[in-house]
Amino acid sequence: MKKLPFNTALIIPTGIGASIGGFGGDAMTLLPLLSAISDNVITHPNVANAACFQTLPPNTLYVEGYALDQFFQGEWSLTPVRQNRVGILWDSGIAPEMEILHRNAIAAVETVYGVEVVDFVKTEKPVSLGLTISEAGRSAGEIQNPDVLLKAGEKLLKRGATALAVCCLMPEVLESLENQTYQSGEGVDPIGGIEAMISHLMVSQFQVPAAHAPIFPYEEALPVIDHLVDPKAASEFMVSTFLPCVLTGLAKAPQFETSKASNRAGITVQDISALVVPGNALGSIPVLSAIERNVPILAVQNNQTVMDCPPEALGLEQSVVQCANYMEALGYLIALKEGISLPKHFKTSSNAHGAQKQHLTAELPVV
Repeated sequence: MKKLPFNTALIIPTGIGASIGGFGGDAMTLLPLLSAISDNVITHPNVANAACFQTLPPNTLYVEGYALDQFFQGEWSLTPVRQNRVGILWDSGIAPEMEILHRNAIAAVETVYGVEVVDFVKTEKPVSLGLTISEAGRSAGEIQNPDVLLKAGEKLLKRGATALAVCCLMPEVLESLENQTYQSGEGVDPIGGIEAMISHLMVSQFQVPAAHAPIFPYEEALPVIDHLVDPKAASEFMVSTFLPCVLTGLAKAPQFETSKASNRAGITVQDISALVVPGNALGSIPVLSAIERNVPILAVQNNQTVMDCPPEALGLEQSVVQCANYMEALGYLIALKEGISLPKHFKTSSNAHGAQKQHLTAELPVV
């Protein structure tokens, strides 16, 4: 008997201090595991980016956060591509030496990976960004000159780009408490929020794949060589560029079908078999939209964030599967894919004294 397609979505929002996936590609090893049991794995730059590192399984769909929201609301569908033509949007406030470094990085990615870069366009004036941490503990910020980003994006699309890599100068964070905490593998990425704002702006305006690569002043961008950083953050402190992973991710990112025609091609939210999210970050558009559509949701309890949206806070105890960790989530995904309802004794574990501990507080939703 031919099996139905099994498409998994893995979401770990940026800028909310996720203990897994809140740093430098520290959740990326989940992708080959998910890809092995899925026809397609839909994820986003925060999961898949790690400075100069990125090896995405061929059935991974790299989708920016705003597009993910539109997808889960049923507004957009995803159309896989063989190759995109990537345009580089460059903040004119970036120093010349960093431009040279990144032009060399672009040339290296073109040569090594065969990514097609069609043009390099500078903004008419500096973008000028500001960073903040919200009262809830999320990283956020301000784009003072969004119009210059949009004008540069228009130029790139007219010159044949089908995806946009956006490079903006980051405010200095080297001595900030947030950055020091981030290096130690704790806290919130101080630039995650503003990066999401930039990519949301570009995707909402142009409806093409886009992702942001932060550029730091030269001294701040130097690799850390005087102390060890936490392994979760190591990828971002050993090189001076974050652009390679953005280029390779965008090279084969799916395009978006934004019409509401009933015969839309590509993958739609109706094709999603399961959504995997951090255990206390359930208030997002993808989660709430998935609940409306009876998409199974797996909340991973050992991936905690600064958000306070666990299942019980939203009345979702019976609507999500609470898994102790990602390995447990992988097991339940396999059961879901194979159409196997596990016996009750599979869902408990015994401690040293023989007492039973319940790991799950909800059954797999019926789909």
